[in-house]
Amino acid sequence: MASSNETMTNKNSTSDIKCIILQQTLTGKREPKVTTIPKPPAPTDDEVLIAVKACGISFNDVLARYGLLEDTPRPPFVPGFEFSGEVLDIGTNVTNVDRGDRVVVITYFSAWTEQIIVKKDLVFKIPKEMTYREAAVLPVAYLTAYILLFEIGNIKPNQTLLFHSAGGGIGVALTQLSKLVPNLTLIATASSHKFEVLRAHIHYLFEHDIDYIEDVKKIAPDGVDLVLDCMAGDDCERGLALLKFNGKYIMYGTSSLLGWSVKNFFGLTKGMSNWWQNDKISCLRLFQDSKSIHGFNLIQLLLRGSNDTRRYLADIMHKIFILYKEGKIKPVIDSVFTFEEINNALGKLIERKNIGKVVIEPFVQAKIEKAKKLKTNTSHGRSEDAHSSSTSGPDDDDNDDKDPEDFQQK
Repeated sequence: MASSNETMTNKNSTSDIKCIILQQTLTGKREPKVTTIPKPPAPTDDEVLIAVKACGISFNDVLARYGLLEDTPRPPFVPGFEFSGEVLDIGTNVTNVDRGDRVVVITYFSAWTEQIIVKKDLVFKIPKEMTYREAAVLPVAYLTAYILLFEIGNIKPNQTLLFHSAGGGIGVALTQLSKLVPNLTLIATASSHKFEVLRAHIHYLFEHDIDYIEDVKKIAPDGVDLVLDCMAGDDCERGLALLKFNGKYIMYGTSSLLGWSVKNFFGLTKGMSNWWQNDKISCLRLFQDSKSIHGFNLIQLLLRGSNDTRRYLADIMHKIFILYKEGKIKPVIDSVFTFEEINNALGKLIERKNIGKVVIEPFVQAKIEKAKKLKTNTSHGRSEDAHSSSTSGPDDDDNDDKDPEDFQQK
């Protein structure tokens, strides 16, 4: 049986590997492009060489494309923050993984490629029950959700939680992890076409584009204990208005920046203008109401983190793996695309059509499709097309083209 390295060498038949770069066009727009780069050299010291099997896409990737993510490298560069794969080689000081191990990695950009060298600190062996696709979408969503709920939010039984984008990758992770807290009331916003799938798992759902303040006040007259805001913009003011005495508000994203037409420069400029017109926060008011405001940015944690930070993230990843093996969480794959279909994959997130995470893979391998009865219900935002049914994953037993209704373990 050929090794993974031999397989990739035979497949490329050259010394180059395939990757996606984000390049700047002559008009100033940033566009993803599939190209080739030289294979990485042998790893040294604390490095690990990995053959990439699947990559997760997060909203940070969308923001990076449009130049809205802080500290983004200058184009051209390889995007991507999370991927799974097989260890091809290790450096002399690497002891946490070995050749042939199935791993998941969280990295500061550079994930969308066929082979990659990374530092050993944030390389984790995945449970044998976990597929490559599931592993690829685990780090960003579940690390963020776990830290928001339990590390910063310190959520408690019988409290009330409000969060946004319930159908997105982090939204699904928040929904699943919140089930670990007894008698927690869940209030969330989402696109209306996702309600049918989500309402079985969330107590109260509202369309994000409406003013939901009065409706939430009827549900929680004393206010909400914890607000998790990935939207920013107008939702900052709404979240603070709904926060109860001694409550916490945490901003962990700015996806409302794409609430305006990203293809229209003037629309984007208007959106930025609206963003900066938010009222300033009064420290005196926070003191009088005993409220607290926090910010959390996983990408900045990776960029600026110390060895202690990496150990902290590794400890949480270990807890997440345990929850997965116990059946308490289950990553949801909305759809799978090849590298060549990267624009379609990003479009899923831009148009907010996904429930769960979108995956891209560097290869495509034809498989015999079984006769399958399509669900008549097509309003779930799920990709019931060739992207999820004709693209086989890196695992022979991968079965990630599931219905999003399975996102909550029974």
